[in-house]
Amino acid sequence: MFFMPFLLGLVTSYVGSISPSMLNITATKISIEQGKKIAIQFAIGVSVIVLFQAFFALLFLQVIHENPIILESIETAAIVVFSILSLVFFRKARQEQQEISATKSKPNGFITGMGLSAINMFSIPFYCGAGAAFNMYDWLELDTIDVLLFTLGATLGTYLILYSYILFAEKIKSKIAQFSKYFNYILSAITGFVAVISLVKIL
Repeated sequence: MFFMPFLLGLVTSYVGSISPSMLNITATKISIEQGKKIAIQFAIGVSVIVLFQAFFALLFLQVIHENPIILESIETAAIVVFSILSLVFFRKARQEQQEISATKSKPNGFITGMGLSAINMFSIPFYCGAGAAFNMYDWLELDTIDVLLFTLGATLGTYLILYSYILFAEKIKSKIAQFSKYFNYILSAITGFVAVISLVKIL
């Protein structure tokens, strides 16, 4: 079926990213603190990087599976990055509580999204594993057309899940705006938890 690769990519990305994560919580935080427009820019930036990550994962699926050390290296690097991020978010949360609110220029949501998505190295092993499973069941061929369709689906799925979080944030903004200062603590906990779980998995 021609639509199958695209649908697989969309559903895999959306469902795989539905639980609270660094990117989802950040999209919520940006929507509440800086507005929906900046949050959407963030979601687009994240999605652009996912496009390359998913494409790379499927394109080099055979090579990666024949050389498990590549995946191990990516996962090890991700553990280091998420550990550092956990400390950065925690420090930022402490600083925000101590600072007096002041007018600040709004950052570029698109660049922020690309930056955070680029250091989310677990995307490559995730799409690599999903691609391998779908290929095993003959749902996905690793030819150019299927890889491109799956990649486009994954990109759209990522944008839609982030947009879902943004819409949710907009609806409850008045109720949770006062708690937004704690979002960095949440991000610190999430990134720290991911780092610990990943470390245990490797060991």
